[in-house]
Amino acid sequence: MNWRLLVQDLRELPLLLRLGRAVQRCGPEGRETLGVLAREQAERHGDRIFLRFEQETITFAGYNEQVNRWTWVFRQAGISTGEAVAILMENSPAFLFAEGAVAKRGAIGALLNTHLRGEPLAHVLRTSGARHVFVDHACLPALVELPEAAQYTIWALGNPAELPPHVEPLESALAAADAHEPLLPDIRGKHVFLYIYTSGTTGLPKAAIVRHARFMMGGLGLSSLLGIGPDDTLYAPLPLYHGESNFVGFAVALRAGGGFASRRRFSASVFLNDVRRHDATAFVYVGELCRYLLRQPPRPEDREHRLRLAVGAGLRPEIWEAFQQRFGIARIVEMYGATEGNIALINLAGRVGSVGRAHPFQHRRYKLARYDVERGELVRGGDGFLIECKAGEAGELLGRISRRGLMPYDGYTDREASERKVVRNAFERGDAYFRSGDLLRRDEDYFYYFVDRIGDTFRWKGENVSTQEVASILNRAPGVSETNVYGVDVPGHEGRAGMAAVVLFPGAEFDGRSFYETAEVLPTYARPLFVRVVPEMDVTGTLKQRKIQLQREGFDPQQIADPLFLRDETQKAYVPLTAELYEAVVSGHRKL
Repeated sequence: MNWRLLVQDLRELPLLLRLGRAVQRCGPEGRETLGVLAREQAERHGDRIFLRFEQETITFAGYNEQVNRWTWVFRQAGISTGEAVAILMENSPAFLFAEGAVAKRGAIGALLNTHLRGEPLAHVLRTSGARHVFVDHACLPALVELPEAAQYTIWALGNPAELPPHVEPLESALAAADAHEPLLPDIRGKHVFLYIYTSGTTGLPKAAIVRHARFMMGGLGLSSLLGIGPDDTLYAPLPLYHGESNFVGFAVALRAGGGFASRRRFSASVFLNDVRRHDATAFVYVGELCRYLLRQPPRPEDREHRLRLAVGAGLRPEIWEAFQQRFGIARIVEMYGATEGNIALINLAGRVGSVGRAHPFQHRRYKLARYDVERGELVRGGDGFLIECKAGEAGELLGRISRRGLMPYDGYTDREASERKVVRNAFERGDAYFRSGDLLRRDEDYFYYFVDRIGDTFRWKGENVSTQEVASILNRAPGVSETNVYGVDVPGHEGRAGMAAVVLFPGAEFDGRSFYETAEVLPTYARPLFVRVVPEMDVTGTLKQRKIQLQREGFDPQQIADPLFLRDETQKAYVPLTAELYEAVVSGHRKL
């Protein structure tokens, strides 16, 4: 018996009780959906400002009225209950009107990544099963250039006179729409509400299934856990097609009766101006957003705001305290989860660097299993079952799949892809676990810490190299703002050698000697051999670093225009990688 863990769980028992009430209201058989809540909040807080987009504001009543108009358009278009509807829009009130109409019509909203072009965009449209696509002016060109665009009924915002002939004028349809409350279909929490797509960094995007229960429970649970109320405004400037801004920002604000603020695209330079204009008290982050804010030149007014809370995922430990101190953020709540999965960790204690712990009395649902990086597979013992990691040991995080529980496993619309994320007969015969695809470790208090993404970790000199842990160290080097670590193939060598793509602070120059000294704290096998100084990092729309293209490009100075450097043990510095040095490395004449 872990008495210390038991005491901690008992202290957090009110949290579990709140989640239990959420299940009763918004669980599989619950009838509360986004459409129902939009109507109820309009009745309660009709004149209160709800949405704040750049210079535009919309009340709760105004939001619900627009949702009703969009629902009327859906009905007139012949969109039926359970039918997929594609939404291809930048952040805007219209995006959220469309999402609300999906709920009131009982349809399924396929939220498409606005950065997709060509075949990836065609792929997500095909796999969504949608006949109708609702698109804004900015995204329309990417849609109509597809060869199969004529197969869809395209509804576009914008001047009707400027739309292509085969595109339906959405603004005209909305102007003529009925704004009265529609009759809602019998939709419950167990029914599918949204398709959220993966970033597609390792293949074509896959559609993760989001049921009404998950969306609604997120808003109800988090608004309570985070202490968000009617006087709060949440600012979430990252894409709404992604779960973080949508579920942690919009859903929470709607539930709390507070405000939700956003903009069409994230901008680090105007972030604080937006926060002040919208009088935001909390914001939602993801990935490297906080690092990009730290990269901005310090200003005396950095603390002139009402922000008291930052909530999200991916805040790296090496900048956690620096970010919190510079901008005066009283509380940071880091979380971990996957849209398609059944794992939810939350760090309510503010323990620096931790992605959180399980909800009280739910710890046995999650296990860390030993993983062989070189073979690329989970390790099974002599009894045929997986080996559970001890405290402090890194392993793949798994979530037990069961019919009961707060977090069911829904997976993807692609059943084969869903099954590939499951390991069966894991710790006992007949059991099944969702595979997170991430390596984590935990401490004795069952707080978890992110180590690396499986596939990013590589082997060099017979040792495992965690790209995230190496990047955390290298980011401390003078002048370095951001680092992306990956492994590259070197002829005549087993495994992959470490390489780092580095973004410098404005005005800084790469200092090969200080970078060398910073890397010295790493084990010898983890010190990157090559460095590439890039003007900006290649990231997804949700600020996740891309590695595949960097790996493919390697370290050939005749093929890469960016400055390249090689670790030189004799000079104790990273020196410019010339064509002669490159030839010496690939020919084996220079020892690595």
